[in-house]
Amino acid sequence: MADIPIGVIIYLLQLLNFPLPIPQNADSVNSLIGNLTTLLSQKHLESDLLLHPNPSHSAPLEIYDFIVVGGGTAGAIVANRLSADKKYRVLLLEAGGDPSILNFIPGLTPFNMYHESTDWLHTTVPLKEYGLAKKDKVGIWTRFKGLGGCSAHNWLVYNRGHPKDFDNWADISGDVEWNYDHLLKYFKRLEDYEGAYPNDKYHGKDGPFHISQNANELQDCVQLWEAAAQELGYKIKADFNSRQEQSFGTTDLKTTKDGGRSDTYTAYIKPILKRPNFKVIRHAYVHKIELDSQNRAIGVVYKRNGELITAKCRKEIIVSGGTINTPQLLMLSGIGPATHLKSVGIIPKIDLPGVGQNLQDHPFAMVGPFLFDKPISHLPNRDLKMEDAEEYASKRTGYFSVNAIGASGFISSSLESSQQWADLQLFQFNMGVETATPFFVNQLFGLKNSVLHTYFEPHMNTDANFAAVSLGRPKSVGSITLASNNPEDKPIIDPNYYSHPDDITVHADGIKFLANLYENTKIYKKYGTRLASNKFPGCEGEVFKSDGYWECLVRQTSTTLFHPTGTCKMGQAEDPMAVVDTQLRVFNVKGLRVADASIMPVITNANLNTPTMVIGEKAADLILSDHINSDYVHHEL
Repeated sequence: MADIPIGVIIYLLQLLNFPLPIPQNADSVNSLIGNLTTLLSQKHLESDLLLHPNPSHSAPLEIYDFIVVGGGTAGAIVANRLSADKKYRVLLLEAGGDPSILNFIPGLTPFNMYHESTDWLHTTVPLKEYGLAKKDKVGIWTRFKGLGGCSAHNWLVYNRGHPKDFDNWADISGDVEWNYDHLLKYFKRLEDYEGAYPNDKYHGKDGPFHISQNANELQDCVQLWEAAAQELGYKIKADFNSRQEQSFGTTDLKTTKDGGRSDTYTAYIKPILKRPNFKVIRHAYVHKIELDSQNRAIGVVYKRNGELITAKCRKEIIVSGGTINTPQLLMLSGIGPATHLKSVGIIPKIDLPGVGQNLQDHPFAMVGPFLFDKPISHLPNRDLKMEDAEEYASKRTGYFSVNAIGASGFISSSLESSQQWADLQLFQFNMGVETATPFFVNQLFGLKNSVLHTYFEPHMNTDANFAAVSLGRPKSVGSITLASNNPEDKPIIDPNYYSHPDDITVHADGIKFLANLYENTKIYKKYGTRLASNKFPGCEGEVFKSDGYWECLVRQTSTTLFHPTGTCKMGQAEDPMAVVDTQLRVFNVKGLRVADASIMPVITNANLNTPTMVIGEKAADLILSDHINSDYVHHEL
């Protein structure tokens, strides 16, 4: 499958002094990046094992105050904040390695996905109600395996969510400390903000994580998007990250001052690697949490380079493996639904029915191409030049300094009664139709190549936009369960999308809105904008542009937006499905907390990476405040 001009990418990597020889015979950019990712990962692994060998069997067992399992979005923050106090010895265990220079370049984001050496590549059960155009009707859930987690791998969008999302958490958990006004200090704490909406009330300037203004704002297609929304009565250029309203514009980006990716490895881990009380063990896959006879977490067993190794802790273990791996680890350790654990040969230690349940995600569906009569979009094979590589290498600006998302918007569907808490997030992609288009669409939606080629073929080499809709507040919930008692076996993921009938109605509402935006506003009509007239494969039996057609389009194209959450729900003790309390302590287990997206009781309406960072910041505060008195949870081993 063709993608963008490979010569430009090779030239860019040469200008950036890429540390390995660059193959000159790769048939596509994706295969080039995939091969380089594999080589880099292998080199890093070999170097890490040489510099940091496993402890010998005769060496005394190392004991830490805190063990953090998973150095991803939240875990990296927890490890940083805990080890800032020199009296604590902190161990961070990470199944992967460091992000590479390839992850650092924003414009390469689509090419850094789905590589086995750096991606968990989780798969779902066979799909029934959605993703009907997917290969084998199975969803692939990409999750970065390495320090920084999905912050080192995602599409760099900086979104917090709606204040009501967090107020809802506070209501469900019975703890006002989780509402937006109380969490605002954590949003500000993490920010080194140089975005488009400076406001000291809502944004911080002294944090470790840099936020940049989105250069996509200058694109003609973005300005058209905003003008069309304004024509329909929506606000434009409003800050999505203060008090989110129904509005349209560009999102701030998670990029550094020198045009690279901001991630929690770069911001929180890399600067502290020389702390004497802090240790990172990479390529360490945790198999089990050890509990003593009093149901206290006292250590973990992890596998590294083929060996099983035990690490012990005096105070607490904090699990930050993410929405998929965290419930898997708890269940492998005997913490979870007792009946399910017995069914896979695990002796239950703590019966917590909610572990792995309450899985929520943002289903994501596509509409387009919306074709233009004028050359105002981006066609990589036409528009991407060697000068773009030179600009990024010398100035860290231009095409490679931004993501592929031109602009965004938040609206309420016909079923959102208050019209004040958006349940749909809209995305605009400034990309026309050419030979590279199926590749880019596939990276997000994972559809069959044959379907995409059939659909796009009549429109090749045409300027266009694509648009997509995220179901921001889904009502359907799924589950994660164990396939077996073997830690190496991937868990069973059942997203259960559209099991609630409102979800398909709301999602189709969003697609219908986008068609109206592009086809019936005066500003777009000036460019002859129209939706491609051939029906999407699989929807031939529906009346074109009817409500049935929009619903069919959702069912054919929908996929994950890579935002799974909720599988270790935060809640009150009387909630039988709650897994952690508002201090993030696992119920009925001493010395064990969860700090990642899995604790969200309800998904927020926007991208999840930023609220997950806030969970990390708040978790560290909760832990440190509990250990002001050094005898809290202290025990001899």
